[in-house]
Amino acid sequence: LGVGSLLEVKRWDRLTSAAIALKQKGLDFAIRVVGGGPLHTSLERQVGENKVADWVAFIGHSDDIPGKMVEATFLVHVSDNEGSPNVIMEAMACGRAVVATDVGDVSNLVEDGTTGFVVPSGDDAMLIERMATLITDRNLCCRMGKAGRAKVEREFGLDRLVRETFAAYRAAGWKDS
Repeated sequence: LGVGSLLEVKRWDRLTSAAIALKQKGLDFAIRVVGGGPLHTSLERQVGENKVADWVAFIGHSDDIPGKMVEATFLVHVSDNEGSPNVIMEAMACGRAVVATDVGDVSNLVEDGTTGFVVPSGDDAMLIERMATLITDRNLCCRMGKAGRAKVEREFGLDRLVRETFAAYRAAGWKDS
């Protein structure tokens, strides 16, 4: 699964190229990209011209990202520029492994080899290799998804937010009544 706006910076062309290579390897997979944007038509044309339309679908906007995550095996995030991508935390919260380019805070979110794979931006061969690994090793994919879920609960859960917010108030001189 890929989730995001269909903009150049998101590099969906990189995902399409990965699909071509994965198809050539004879792997069984389907990539669904959720999101709308100005590149929708050109990306659909690209998958058609490269004969991977049976493997890659741009399904447009959805208000049910958790539902799409549940249907997916793992998330692929191939952007060239990010801050702290919420979709990665959402995927991990849904127990999905992640393959993502090393941009923004990605390497702080994804523990390479534990909750997914972090790939250097522009290293298309490694992107393809990491995707192929998760496609062919469903047990690893499941273990990474469970590790991601545990990390999100531990590091981004509501309990931690409340605890750290109150600690910040106390450090600023606020007193409990």
